Amino acid sequence: MTVAYIECAAGASGDMFLGAWMDLAIAQDVWRERLASLPLQGYDVTIERVKKSGIAATKVTVHAQHSHHHRHLPDIERIIDESNLPSIVKVKSKEAFGHLAVAEAAVHGTTPERIHFHEVGAVDAIVDIVGTMIAWHLLGQPDCVVTPIEVGGGTVACEHGVIPVPAPATARLLEGFPTYSSGVWGETTTPTGAAVIRTLARPAAVHRPFVSRKIGYGAGSRDLLVANVLRIQLGEWASHAVHPNVANFQPEDRVLPTPVPAIVIEANVDDMSPELAGHVIDRLLQLGAMDAAWTPLVMKKGRPAVQLQVLCDRRLAERLQREIFLQTSSIGLRYHEVDKLELAREFIQVETSYGPVAVKVARLGESIVNVAPEYESCRLISEEQNIPVKQVYQAALAQVASLYQS
Repeated sequence: MTVAYIECAAGASGDMFLGAWMDLAIAQDVWRERLASLPLQGYDVTIERVKKSGIAATKVTVHAQHSHHHRHLPDIERIIDESNLPSIVKVKSKEAFGHLAVAEAAVHGTTPERIHFHEVGAVDAIVDIVGTMIAWHLLGQPDCVVTPIEVGGGTVACEHGVIPVPAPATARLLEGFPTYSSGVWGETTTPTGAAVIRTLARPAAVHRPFVSRKIGYGAGSRDLLVANVLRIQLGEWASHAVHPNVANFQPEDRVLPTPVPAIVIEANVDDMSPELAGHVIDRLLQLGAMDAAWTPLVMKKGRPAVQLQVLCDRRLAERLQREIFLQTSSIGLRYHEVDKLELAREFIQVETSYGPVAVKVARLGESIVNVAPEYESCRLISEEQNIPVKQVYQAALAQVASLYQS
């Protein structure tokens, strides 16, 4: 499995990510063609070679027309959905904007769908995030890890006034990632850069041997005491050896991921129209729930009912509890803390006779323990070609098996 080793010695921003991916020699004409499928006007992109402290790097600049128009999160998701981008690019782009919206909403004391400021709505932010996901996809969707992140220091001016660095939204987005501060460089990691990191990367393991095959440098706009570049190395772990057959799983590989705290919210409901149930789940997931499900049960007096279970980050518990009261007929909830284990996962794309299919790969240590073609990717092909979904699904699994056996 190809690994993208991301180093943020001078911070991270959307344009720095774009520059680093471009520097890894992706097909720029293909990248531009896919970006152009967004129903979005009023911008141009220039790509040039520059030097930062003597290091040759690629500088990507998004030239957007000034506008006072603000977009909400649903507006951005609609722009992404109406494009002809691969499904995995749409998923990751919307995921990044979702992370950004949740963080900004928490800072401003509102809900993700109500925020309407330029950090989420600006054309350059859309191009930075979607363009980054296109480039990541064109490079084969490598597994991304990130070293400790320089976040800058001091203060920065924004439309709300002068705020500390890192910006509050950046600080929230980087919770769980090792960071450090220069103390004097201003804003080096932006909310957009932090949203990309949160969506694509996980912290790099300390002292794990890595074999680099190709290196890309993305240039920032300012000159700092350190070369203002973001570096991405493509390669693989020195001991990397994976196989999709769980039977080959070795005892020494049985290293579970570190548990993270989470909240489970529950409610028993016996007096709500079933027509509302699907909307409730969709709504909770939109607001950031990790998972949500209905389970049938029998309550007192033999009444058939359903139980709602929601898994979420503890920071979102109060918001989701409020939403449950608003969207269901429940007048009481219970919740408790749990430890959540989540396997490392990445998306790859396999070529089948029906077309490209996105596949989710889950790993435990160095071993692949599960592969699953993405349903939406299979469904779209099924509808376009009038063939059963399972036929596409099985074709994708066959391609994954041949990929790891070769």
